[in-house]
Amino acid sequence: MKEADILRDIMYFRTESQLIYNKSIIETRNPEVRQLFTQLRDDETRAVSELQQRVERLETPPTIISKFIPGR
Repeated sequence: MKEADILRDIMYFRTESQLIYNKSIIETRNPEVRQLFTQLRDDETRAVSELQQRVERLETPPTIISKFIPGR
């Protein structure tokens, strides 16, 4: 299995977590608990964004500059 495929699987599970947190935010009446769910959802959102960027870097063909300055 390729690294990009593994990252996509992780992204899927983190996206599912976002949905669970969103549902919990809607159903929770306690403002402190709702704030906690909001923070957790926002953390997952950032993680998904970072994973998406990493997958894009893995799938982008190397450029001339990356031959001289390896960043992967």
